[in-house]
Amino acid sequence: MKRLLSLLFSAALFAASPSPKGTLVIVGGGGMPDAIFQAFVQGAGGKGARIGVIPTASGSPEEVLAEWEEDLAKVGLTLVPLRVKTRGDAAAPAVLEAAGTCSGFWFSGGDQNLTADAVLGTPLHRLVRERYEAGAVVGGTSAGAAIMSRIMLNGEDRNGKEALTEIGAGAYRTREGLGFLPDFCIVDQHFLRRNRENRLFSLLMDHPQHLGLGIDEATALVVKGGEARVLGDHAVMVFDPTGMRLSPPGFQGMTIHLLGPGQGIDLATRQLLK
Repeated sequence: MKRLLSLLFSAALFAASPSPKGTLVIVGGGGMPDAIFQAFVQGAGGKGARIGVIPTASGSPEEVLAEWEEDLAKVGLTLVPLRVKTRGDAAAPAVLEAAGTCSGFWFSGGDQNLTADAVLGTPLHRLVRERYEAGAVVGGTSAGAAIMSRIMLNGEDRNGKEALTEIGAGAYRTREGLGFLPDFCIVDQHFLRRNRENRLFSLLMDHPQHLGLGIDEATALVVKGGEARVLGDHAVMVFDPTGMRLSPPGFQGMTIHLLGPGQGIDLATRQLLK
C-alpha cells in the first residue's frame, strides 16, 4: 500500500508541474570534468550558493559528502548534507528545512534503487521538484543519472540478473524514477564505455513513444528549457523511435544520433540544435 501511495503521489505531483525554470546536469558516471562542474555551479547561481548533496545511493555516503564539501569550498559554495537513508528521513523537518535553503541538488552514484526507495513520492522529492521548477539546478552521476527519468532501469534483466547480454522487448526490468526529465525520456549511463546500447534498444521496443538518452562516462547532458546539450569528454547517443516498425524479435526505422560536446537536441520536437 505504501508503494502504491508513493506512485500516486508522484504521478499527481508531476502531472501538475509547469515547465521548469531550472537546469539538469546529468552525468554518465566515470568522473566529472571541470566544464561539467562549472555548469552545475553556474546553474546553482555561483558563489555563495548552497548545494544539497543527497548521497543515498552510495555505499560510502560520508566520503561523498567530504569530497563535495572540499570541491564546493574551492569555488565559494556551501555544502548542505542531506543524509537520507529512509523515507522517514526524506520527510524529517530538519532535512526539509535544510533543503529549502538550497539552489542546487546533487544525487550521488551507487545504487539508484536505494534513492528511489528512500525519496520517490516523499516531501523531499516534492521540495526538490518545486525548487527545480523555480530555477534550481538538479544534477547527478551514474545512479544519480538513472533516477532522472520516470522510467528507470533498475540494473537487472528480466531474470533478475545483472548480465547485460539480453536484447528484445521485455528484456530489462524497470521501476519508477524521480522523473526530473520529461516523462517521454529514458536515460542510461556509463553508456558507450559499457556497451549498453542493447538496454535502450530493448526499452524502446517496450516504450516506442519515448526518447532514449545514453550518456557516456565523463560526459553530461545539460537540460534547460527543453533543450539538451552535451558537455564533457565524450558523447551521448540519442535513440529516436519515431517511425520505428517493430518486427519481432527486432525493429527497423529507428533514428540514432551520436552527439559530441556542444551538440544537442530539442527533447520535445526531437530536432537537432544548431
